[in-house]
Amino acid sequence: MQNLIESYEEIDEEHRLQSSLARRVEFISTVEALTPFYFSKMKILDVGCGTGIYSLYFSKKGADVTAIDLVPKHIRRLEELINKEKIFIDSYVGNAVDLSRFDDESFDMVLCLGPLYHLISSDDRQKCLNECIRVTKAKGIIAFAYISPYSVFPCVLRGNLSRISKELMKKIVDDKKISSDDSCCFWTDNYFYSPDDIEIWLKNNDLIIEDHLASDGQSIAFQTVVNSMNDSEFEIWLEYHRKTCRIPSLLGTSNHGLIITRKKV
Repeated sequence: MQNLIESYEEIDEEHRLQSSLARRVEFISTVEALTPFYFSKMKILDVGCGTGIYSLYFSKKGADVTAIDLVPKHIRRLEELINKEKIFIDSYVGNAVDLSRFDDESFDMVLCLGPLYHLISSDDRQKCLNECIRVTKAKGIIAFAYISPYSVFPCVLRGNLSRISKELMKKIVDDKKISSDDSCCFWTDNYFYSPDDIEIWLKNNDLIIEDHLASDGQSIAFQTVVNSMNDSEFEIWLEYHRKTCRIPSLLGTSNHGLIITRKKV
């Protein structure tokens, strides 16, 4: 966990989803997909909130938001933004595998839009899932973001072709995980889900799948083109993305996926 914290201390997570047009697609898609399940004053827990882009968005819409993140830097920045915006969000430094500060069935919606990327232990992933389910009300919504192995390898090579190796390809595509201790690690601990794998896992834990989409679709793969678009061109791209982001054969080509589930009674 310390390696993960140090990795995020070094990057600009605050502006990641707004840093370019291609990156904005993930935020826009996530908000649009969650909106049908939102109601005024609903209680939301944002697990792995980063610097709070979704916490701030839903708080401004009138939700009662609680946010938790492993990285102290993120929570410090979120608290600065809360004060600046003059809104109220309960925020804590904490671990997604232990939500014991919260009672059972406390929240109408739980957002887990980051932790599953970095929990390479199956026990930790299951603990995170169990905790998210526990604190969600009956019939409540739990949203999970994941990273597909099929998009990661080409994205890593696009950033630095010197990283190419059979070992890295095997770690990502076959093993679906890479540790910060691996010689070919390009960032930090990462776990990758195929669209089928995450659906099966969540269904096996008695969650009902309400929606499943490719959050950024082909936007990252074609980011040079997307980032060069003017406003009207970008709106056409977004319309194309909306028409294609739920096609099953395209889910795994997206860098990020979003799967929205409902807890049974």
